Amino acid sequence: MNLDPAVPPQAGRGQVLVYMPDRGVGDLTWHLPTLRAIAATTPEKTVLLAARPSSRARDLLGAETCVTAIDYLDYRSGTWKNLQEIADFRRLCRARRPRAVWILEKIDRPAIGAALAGVPERRGFGLGHGQQRWLTQGPYLPKAMRPAHRIDKLAAFETAHGLEVASREPALAPTPAALDVVEARFGALPRPWIVYGVGASEARRMWPLARFAALSAALSDLGGTRFWLGGFEDRARVDAQLAEGSPAGVAEVNVCDLKFDVGSALMSRADLFVGNDSGPMNLSASVGAPTLGLFGPGPVLDYSRFLHAQATGDLATLEAETVAARARALLA
Repeated sequence: MNLDPAVPPQAGRGQVLVYMPDRGVGDLTWHLPTLRAIAATTPEKTVLLAARPSSRARDLLGAETCVTAIDYLDYRSGTWKNLQEIADFRRLCRARRPRAVWILEKIDRPAIGAALAGVPERRGFGLGHGQQRWLTQGPYLPKAMRPAHRIDKLAAFETAHGLEVASREPALAPTPAALDVVEARFGALPRPWIVYGVGASEARRMWPLARFAALSAALSDLGGTRFWLGGFEDRARVDAQLAEGSPAGVAEVNVCDLKFDVGSALMSRADLFVGNDSGPMNLSASVGAPTLGLFGPGPVLDYSRFLHAQATGDLATLEAETVAARARALLA
């Protein structure tokens, strides 16, 4: 457990605590409408947030006014992981002393931990899981919804609990400090700015780097700058690809070293994002950038008006010319 160092425990006592146990950056963006809707039902108009460190919630939600504090709970593994997670959540609740806990999942460990800490009101997805024995407030999502996508579960949960959500748009605001970094580091580079999201959690979700290079060549008449954005682990392979040369009149920059807050700020200033089904793709749509998502196997997302899908069963078969045509249309 890692309490938000900027917020002393007593600052949020008596508030509602929302737990988002999903580990991804994209998962975080999907939850934002639900988070704001829960906060809107409280007298304070804010909530405490518990999340996984891998969600980068502290980096990304610095401008989110509905959150008082962001505490991190580690993902546990091994023989005693269940007991460890129960103990972690109990310690968190004893430190923050929330009046209610909303668990945006079906797992029972946080519900047990909250009960042991004496939190009087506990809500969660249920989904026919053992969690329901430890909750005090329904209604619960039906077991039949277990295979549904997380976005669909959130929408059903909102309806069941009377939460008002007018739009699924995450509408994530970058922090002013991150925007200043983008301006200082990249402001002089020529436009249009096109960000390539080259990373993903699985190899099958990655469009080959050589195809991104071919896309740069296909769009070279537009000039401007191409930002190659991935995780720190992608930096070396992007360097190797860029070493093969860039089209004339096009500036290409490896920005795999950017932290998530600066990366999201960069995307908010971009003319277009083209990239794999990944956290950065979801962030791009969340900050309102025109986003062309390259979807291979798996569900195709359509929760945002800024997200446009280029779907294929096998990304290895997707040609650069096809993506270039969609990119030109979105830039126009």
